Amino acid sequence: MKNHVSILIILLATAASCKKEIILTPAAKTNNPQLSVMDKAVQQAYLKYQNNLNTAGVSIGILRNDTTFFYGYGETKTGTGIVPEKNTYFEIGSLTKTFTAIAIMNMLAEKNQTIENTVRNYLPANLPTLQRDGVEVTFKHLLTHTSGLPYFPDNFGVGLYTGKIASEFANYDRNKLYTHLKNVHLIAKPFTKWEYSNTGMGLLGTILGLNYNTQYGDILQDKIFTPLQLTDTKTDMADTDASRWATGYNKGRETPYWNSLNALDGAGVIKSTAADLIKYGQANLNPPNSQLGASITSTHQITYLPFEDRDVFKINGRLGWFQLIHKDLPAESFIWHNGGTGGFSTDMFINKSRKSILVLLYNSDKGTQEREDFKLELLKLICQ
Repeated sequence: MKNHVSILIILLATAASCKKEIILTPAAKTNNPQLSVMDKAVQQAYLKYQNNLNTAGVSIGILRNDTTFFYGYGETKTGTGIVPEKNTYFEIGSLTKTFTAIAIMNMLAEKNQTIENTVRNYLPANLPTLQRDGVEVTFKHLLTHTSGLPYFPDNFGVGLYTGKIASEFANYDRNKLYTHLKNVHLIAKPFTKWEYSNTGMGLLGTILGLNYNTQYGDILQDKIFTPLQLTDTKTDMADTDASRWATGYNKGRETPYWNSLNALDGAGVIKSTAADLIKYGQANLNPPNSQLGASITSTHQITYLPFEDRDVFKINGRLGWFQLIHKDLPAESFIWHNGGTGGFSTDMFINKSRKSILVLLYNSDKGTQEREDFKLELLKLICQ
């Protein structure tokens, strides 16, 4: 039976992938005034790579030397002529995980507990203890992607392979998550192997909901969004201004929004703007003098030390965040996370020593080498 299911998934994935991809080139439109040195440097960098960014548009936020800069290129939706600006809404995908981490650290502080506490007492009693080789899963393991939980739950559904992931997320409720947890075999003994896990971060969002007996979005609104005055950072599209949304593209075609991730909200449900994300970055650079500020600071600690080498950078684990060192900027260290949904992709870099921030929001899911090259040029600008 398992083989038949595997064959079906392969066939469905093959059928979905046969759809010809449309490569997007942003329209030659911008709101960059090209007045300041930064304006001109960003414009010059963008023009080098614009034809191969594979996106309808991009919204850029920069903080450098206590000055903020916002730029939009291309369109919020192809053919409209509307340029993305600092208050345009984008899905930010896995950048949500950094908010989840802060909320978890805040919850643990309220209970005088630490990341070394196991998650067992925060879950329904009828679920088996999450453990392998005698080591129980703790908050530290979930926050650093070292719990042994898989990338996605094994009962997530074939939408993961067929391009219908938005509806699969919307239908993935707590009962499905609990079923997965009852049957899961951890990939490795906790804290011995790094394995990026939407399952683990989604579970943290569910734990928040169980602890506060309310919805994940309400918790973030109360504990993070309102105190930090993030008025345009939301978990529900119904709370946003529909006229300010960018349209997402997958393989060059419009794609459904990810409004709900249901039991996995903590892994990637947030929607935001370049302006609000710069404000969020500033709160990470200069946390408020409060329990929330202490929780923000605590997420910056390097917790899983081994670096994982990528093509042009290396990363290791903080709590919800990563430390990133780019091989072309070896003297610089960034607090970083990215995000991708069915139609959007995001990067956020915070350089604490330079007190600078870079936010990149694209309304297309698939990156290119030119995007990486453009990102590097912008990182060099915020490190000067």
